[in-house]
Amino acid sequence: MTHHSRLNLIMLITIGGLAIFLYFRPQSAAIQQYPISTTTADAVQSLRILNKHQEIVLKHSNNQWHLREPIEARADEEKIGKILEILMASSYQRLALEDLERFGLDQPYLQLHADNEYFGFGGFSPTTNQQYLATNNFAYLISPRYALALPLTVSDLISPELLVPDEIPVRFEMEQWTAEFQNGEWRISKQYSDDGFGNEILTKWIQLWQTARAEALKLENELDSDWIETGVIRISLQSGKVIDFKILQNKYSLVLLRMAEGIGYQFPAKLGQRLISPRAIVLNQ
Repeated sequence: MTHHSRLNLIMLITIGGLAIFLYFRPQSAAIQQYPISTTTADAVQSLRILNKHQEIVLKHSNNQWHLREPIEARADEEKIGKILEILMASSYQRLALEDLERFGLDQPYLQLHADNEYFGFGGFSPTTNQQYLATNNFAYLISPRYALALPLTVSDLISPELLVPDEIPVRFEMEQWTAEFQNGEWRISKQYSDDGFGNEILTKWIQLWQTARAEALKLENELDSDWIETGVIRISLQSGKVIDFKILQNKYSLVLLRMAEGIGYQFPAKLGQRLISPRAIVLNQ
């Protein structure tokens, strides 16, 4: 056998052995993911959030989320959606729910109840920077973003909208003027009767009320003496309901305090002036 023949034989044996090894080698197991929950977000009808500051309770009714405790108010649907994303989470690690102190789960600093399902948020893994979560008799490691979706204060969950879609205004009243929807168009009376406000300007103004979102929310007890009361706007709705907003101002901002709920909607001064006066719409054109 020549030298080249021996080399070819060695190469053939080597390739054959490699092929046999690859064929019979143990297949690596697929990395398993463990779902955190089997509940869907659409099925949840109540939420309870507990932290060291307070307990927050929300209920779902008439296709909307509402705060029930510690205050009653319309909830921010977008933020509720972020909270409910925990139900779709999964984890690469699932541990027996033992040695709770080791995982910071003996006294979770955040707790969430979605209907009857419990989620307790604990400490962090030093190697992965993921957070320990207790639920359904197991401890999981998940991204910290799920805990960050939970509010620290109830104000964080209040809807920033002055009026929700089903709150359709038909009349606005202030001390010196009234705007009312009559015969298919808006009309203004009293002080501004000679200012030439047509239906177009008033329609823009009403649309502003229906689309404006507060830059910040304040509870009534958070509004101190720096805020000066300058008037009240009474809004009559198509449903027959009446909403009163107290106008509070300082040098930089304006707050519309929805009096029945005790919630203040804070706006920059310029936008606030447009909300309380159709004249400001005209001046900014």
